[in-house]
Amino acid sequence: METYASSSLSQLQINETQTLIPGLPNDIASLILSLIPYSHHARVKPTCKSWHTFLSSTKALFSLRRHPRRSNHLLIIFPQDPSISAPYLFDPQNLAWRPLPRMPCNPNVYGLCNFTSISMGPNLYVLGGSLFDTRSFPMDRPSPTSSVFRFNFVDFLWEELCPMLSPRGSFACAAVPDSGQIIVAGGGSRHTWFGAAGSRISSVERYDVGKGEWVAIEGLPRYRAGCVGFLSGDGEEREFWVMGGYGESRTISGIFPVDEYYKDAVVMDLKKSGCGKWREVGDMWSDAGRGRLGKIVVVEEDEDRPAVFMLDENEIFRLHKTR
Repeated sequence: METYASSSLSQLQINETQTLIPGLPNDIASLILSLIPYSHHARVKPTCKSWHTFLSSTKALFSLRRHPRRSNHLLIIFPQDPSISAPYLFDPQNLAWRPLPRMPCNPNVYGLCNFTSISMGPNLYVLGGSLFDTRSFPMDRPSPTSSVFRFNFVDFLWEELCPMLSPRGSFACAAVPDSGQIIVAGGGSRHTWFGAAGSRISSVERYDVGKGEWVAIEGLPRYRAGCVGFLSGDGEEREFWVMGGYGESRTISGIFPVDEYYKDAVVMDLKKSGCGKWREVGDMWSDAGRGRLGKIVVVEEDEDRPAVFMLDENEIFRLHKTR
């Protein structure tokens, strides 16, 4: 523990004459300060210069918080449309709230939904979604957006990044932290207000955080929207899974559109040299009579093997094997 704290503290570049907490070694004091909820940082930073330096040092602070015995998770909650209402930061460990600045959305659009948000390092990314354009009259069906926003927890501000190559909502997404990449797959313009109507796509893109560029990679074997994406495995065995969702819609009596729900998954190998090919996996849910599948939720567990659940009205199903 002392070695771990000392190596993290060395990244702070604090002058040896500066003391974090009088009477305590800086390595011990750093562990104490790292327990302060993020929602209280703004009030604690002005205490002294050394505290401001420590709490502003993202690399060291995140290194301490990622210690296996002291993991800490923060939630970003969007209680309303992000284009008109600010989100909130919630620390479930300390039951603390903190409002965040509003996203810099286009003032001519509203109703943003079906977007995806993921975290990587000190940043939160909000990608894509479906929205309405207030300049159209009468109001038409919503269209997908390719916008990408990033919130930096150190500078406490939003910035708009290079947009995705294809606009999409209700898509699969996963962050690959060790390579600094974000992968998005599938999606479309479907909106819950309009049933199964709307487009679906099969395109897949990869975002390089360092370069700030999107690159198209091999697309999905077929159209897929409303799907979930997650990583499984590690190193050379790391894989990107895209599970569930729906494909092309069909109509009942030629009038009412109905989604064709998928029970299967597709998997791409993520090698160090790049992305591999997609392979198809059979049906993940054994109930053959189930015509409509609910929301799929992925929860991280030990050994890099996530637990997969499917929510169908009042029932919860668990997938026991993901590899």
